[in-house]
Amino acid sequence: MEEEKVREEIREAIQLLLENRWLPRQQMPEEYFLVRRHEKRVREYFRDKCGWPLLVNARYYKLEKIPAEPRPFMGIQEMQSPEDYALLCCVLAYLEEQEVEGMFLLGGLCEALLDFYPEDGIAGPLNWESYNWRKALIRVMNFLLSEGVLQVIEDESEAFLQRGRLPDGVYAGEALYEVMPLARVFLRSFSRSFQGVSVEELCATTLSQGHEEEGQQGEARRRRVYRELLLQPACYRHGENEADFAYLRNMQRRVREELEERTGLMLELYNDTAMLVSHERPSWFRDIFPVRMRGLHDLILHFATQVRSGLAGTEESLPVWTEAEFQAQMERLKAGTGSGWTKEYRDMGLKHLAEALLAELCGWNMAEVDEDGLIHVRPALLRLCGSYPSDYRAKPERDGEKK
Repeated sequence: MEEEKVREEIREAIQLLLENRWLPRQQMPEEYFLVRRHEKRVREYFRDKCGWPLLVNARYYKLEKIPAEPRPFMGIQEMQSPEDYALLCCVLAYLEEQEVEGMFLLGGLCEALLDFYPEDGIAGPLNWESYNWRKALIRVMNFLLSEGVLQVIEDESEAFLQRGRLPDGVYAGEALYEVMPLARVFLRSFSRSFQGVSVEELCATTLSQGHEEEGQQGEARRRRVYRELLLQPACYRHGENEADFAYLRNMQRRVREELEERTGLMLELYNDTAMLVSHERPSWFRDIFPVRMRGLHDLILHFATQVRSGLAGTEESLPVWTEAEFQAQMERLKAGTGSGWTKEYRDMGLKHLAEALLAELCGWNMAEVDEDGLIHVRPALLRLCGSYPSDYRAKPERDGEKK
């Protein structure tokens, strides 16, 4: 009985580290001490299976979840452009020069960023006279506040957002921030300069670190497979990862049992697709598919049924559409099932509807857009289907409301 309790606690500790960017002791004491009790075994598991280091501090735990290959959906949702990411890195560089629990003013940060931000940036040099630049900075600061990297003491930044810099050079509005310990570990640390090093080279280094010898290449493959399974909604077989799928097929039983015991998720392996799923809604995921009361996921379930019905009894490959053809699919979907959608999507124009649905499909690896703008359906979409109950009747149209 005691052994079973230990296994459950280790599973919960692994789930917590997978789901959260970090576990700060002050804000999450129970979770922090749970990981602490099983720190050695948890650290060994992630190091062996994924090659991920577990950062340990008296104030926090952080698992460095490094992907085998970066994907667009892994970005920070609050960041809306490359300029946002550049500003984020510049702010973090500024914080490196500040003392932990030290304070700074928004105006001082703005002045420093003029030196930190590259003059040949994508959107040109930094300019606080631009509302878009000011809005981007406030977006970055709000994100860092939500992550616990900063703490706001006084905030009058709304005036800065609206007016920027006054004619006398003083910034309209001000804010006082405190630097939290997590500011030091938001970005990964590297033992060498990565100037001129590609993202692919950085990922390859973390996969093979400590396993460079030819006879130990299997270690790097195992790490890559586990990273893909744990960080992606679905993994697909292609020319470059044939060996990874061969590894999964050969080690299928062991990998399935191990992942189920450690994460509570089950491995589904097909000819060219692998994914981790849960037949019951796990309590530790913040974002799952489908999410109840999220109208867009209802649309995707109906869309999956529509695509499946189009392939029934045929040996055709998965559909590939132009943007116009995809919008035509949305028109057909709306005509057939739109009466039961939430008002937001019933009233949405076809173009915006297609954009919203496509973005969510790509985020869940159910579709992708190639370099030519063609939309490819991915196998994960066909894992799903949805339909109205047999006794469903379209809701009557209300006054002033469209079906």
